[in-house]
Amino acid sequence: MAPNKIALAAFILVATVAMVATQTLAAHVEVVVNLGSLRDAHITINRGDHVTWRNASMKKAHLAFAAESGPQVWIEGTVTVTFDKPGTYEYYVHQPQARILHGVVTVK
Repeated sequence: MAPNKIALAAFILVATVAMVATQTLAAHVEVVVNLGSLRDAHITINRGDHVTWRNASMKKAHLAFAAESGPQVWIEGTVTVTFDKPGTYEYYVHQPQARILHGVVTVK
């Protein structure tokens, strides 16, 4: 095999391993929504990590971020958000049968 082809093959291998390692190293944190309360409402994660809100209350719950650009969704099972930018993200969970709950995701 020519030296250029060996170098290209090695580069592709290293790039592939780096991409897989980055995806594997991303943390996955869960916030549990109970009727009237949140478990792990205030969390700190790294850029690229995933947060899943799991609705354990069996009642409809609405997740909304304070920033206009943030997602706003009904949580009937789970909702996962990946945080790619550092910052502080305030969010609210509203359950029609309970009070409005508040949490913060801090991304380093």
